[in-house]
Amino acid sequence: MKKTVVFALVCALLMGLFATPALAESYDIIYLTPSTASTFWSQVEVGILQAKADLEKELGITINYTIVGPAEEQETEKYITAFENAIAQNPNAIVTATLSIDSTVPKAREASEMGIVLNFVNCGLGSGNDGAYEQYYNEFYYCSNDTIGELAGQAFLAAMEKKGMPTDAGTIGVNMNVENEALNHRIQAFRDYITANAPALKMTETYYNNNVVENSQTNAENIISSYGSELIGMYSGNNITADGVCNAVRSAGLGEKFVSVGVDSDDIEIKALRDGFLDAIIVQNAYEQGYKCMENAIRTVVTGTNPETEKQVNCPPVIVTTDNIDSPEIEFIMNPQLAN
Repeated sequence: MKKTVVFALVCALLMGLFATPALAESYDIIYLTPSTASTFWSQVEVGILQAKADLEKELGITINYTIVGPAEEQETEKYITAFENAIAQNPNAIVTATLSIDSTVPKAREASEMGIVLNFVNCGLGSGNDGAYEQYYNEFYYCSNDTIGELAGQAFLAAMEKKGMPTDAGTIGVNMNVENEALNHRIQAFRDYITANAPALKMTETYYNNNVVENSQTNAENIISSYGSELIGMYSGNNITADGVCNAVRSAGLGEKFVSVGVDSDDIEIKALRDGFLDAIIVQNAYEQGYKCMENAIRTVVTGTNPETEKQVNCPPVIVTTDNIDSPEIEFIMNPQLAN
């Protein structure tokens, strides 16, 4: 009888030692956005929220979700303050994107050292798969800025061909929001593509607008007045920049023999595309990036292991024109909605 009792106790102890730990009932995850007012970052959040809903159902858990961040992208000091506050809450995970790499690196290090799962979406601590500061985060889902620039170059020359515009002369205005190590690849890749495929075309210096639509419009108006008939088009490296450029192009009545290509989509760009004042938009799949980033954060928190084999994952963009803007695939990419 005593042997039976002892054996039962030993078995119980062994079962306790080797039993699989039960999942926690809930986890705290913060989405630290660079801008609560941005259409693009709102599209990223749709993907984040869908992943949250799907994983809660699949794993039988609850995600206590919070979104924080400044209203506008240029408010980088407020972004860093929001990062500090997010770290202070010691959540299980933080999903974020940064437009201020140097200031973010120390915060990323702090979060990582505290054991917070830190995932970057779209804008991380480097230019993509360069591995910059990868020891300070768990995973990075991005869209290659080199690919964005190259596709913009392709779209620009394709629009010129469609409009019967020769490539033996002319100047392209180049516009961007901020000078940033990662975002600069969008500009350089565009320049490289145009130089390689239409070497007679010239390009202006890069006009920066600090991510303010009014500044972008003023820059575009100055380019239009300075270069006159020599100017054959504009390239805008992000949606805020493209909004200002579209306004300037519309006001100047350009379009028929003028090419304009933007990046990332919003209502102003879409209307300009349909009205003939924008020829193409290089659109990232914000939903896909947000979904994958949140899904990875949840699975890493729950299992304690990053399920990805690569530290950085590229989510390619698409070229949107009037030829494909109404297709179901493009409609969802440009205006993602949560599933019912």
